[in-house]
Amino acid sequence: MRRKSHTSLLAALILWPLLTALASAADPPGANAEALVQARHWKRARAILEPQIKAHPEDPKIAYLLVQVKAAFRDFDGALPLAQHAVELDGRNSNYHLKLGQVYGEMAARASIFAAGSLAVKFRKEVEIALELDPKNLEALDSMMQFKFQAPGLMGGDKNQARALAEEIARLNPSDRYLAHAELAELEKNPAEVEAYYLRAAEADPKNYRALAALAEFESHSPHAKYDLAIKHAQQALQLDPSRVDAYGILARVFALQERWGDLDPILAASERNVPDDLRPFYEAAHALLETGKELPRAEGYVKKYLSQEPEGEEPDTAEAHRLSALVFEKQGRNAEARAEIQTALQLRPNFKAAKEDLKRIDGR
Repeated sequence: MRRKSHTSLLAALILWPLLTALASAADPPGANAEALVQARHWKRARAILEPQIKAHPEDPKIAYLLVQVKAAFRDFDGALPLAQHAVELDGRNSNYHLKLGQVYGEMAARASIFAAGSLAVKFRKEVEIALELDPKNLEALDSMMQFKFQAPGLMGGDKNQARALAEEIARLNPSDRYLAHAELAELEKNPAEVEAYYLRAAEADPKNYRALAALAEFESHSPHAKYDLAIKHAQQALQLDPSRVDAYGILARVFALQERWGDLDPILAASERNVPDDLRPFYEAAHALLETGKELPRAEGYVKKYLSQEPEGEEPDTAEAHRLSALVFEKQGRNAEARAEIQTALQLRPNFKAAKEDLKRIDGR
């Protein structure tokens, strides 16, 4: 049985790029933008949507999709006017209000204490409108659930209401019912419940990529690491969809931690072949080797590979990669090179708190 599964996995990895190319060739360029956004292929979606928004500035759907792309690249100043424009063009669309609210929420999380309050109020207002327009909007329910759990009572926070929203999500979408509860357990810092809910989610729907990847990710980290299970669940996710990067990254991390070079190199090659515009697995392998303190020249090469192209949206950005490179150099006692990498990270992101602390440590201050 295991041999048959391994063969089918190899076949999927080999054939996927061909099948994807044929599907893309059959569709007009704009037809794939929404599917690319849903699959989190942000750079590919951006290449389609940026010309389209110039050609069709009054199309709310294009603006809405481009908001998600800009948010994935943490360009919230660029996302905000597009989100506002989409709502202006079609104020009856629940998803447009939700996305505007989520942009306000992300801006609030990064704002000063004085600005964060008003942005949080705007977030809540837009999500409430989204739910008025569509009470079954699962993403809006999830956003409100997280807000209710984390916000102080004076701003409308209520943990009991958050749990009730998790139950509503479960009622509307049974296949994801346990994932909502896993989110709450994570916010409560209860790892035993997080694991239990991820397990139930994967058992309830063995074809739920998100559930399998979330479970495998959880199992790949200490103090609750279960590497054999992480590999098993990540491979199951990979069989479901070789075009998504998450499972590759988890496998790269675990193989690096276990020093399984004969497995690590092929999975990195497969990830680059099937998801060439997202090199996150190389970053994960480098980070794992930094944790172990072993094979640091190999880790150095993996970071260099990750920096060889623009990072994909939602992944560690260039500043984070330069910081990782600095930590690898520091671990090898190469402090001058580490300092140069930290300075590069701070040039890219001047308010990078972790990098500032690293620089103080490297300089002995």
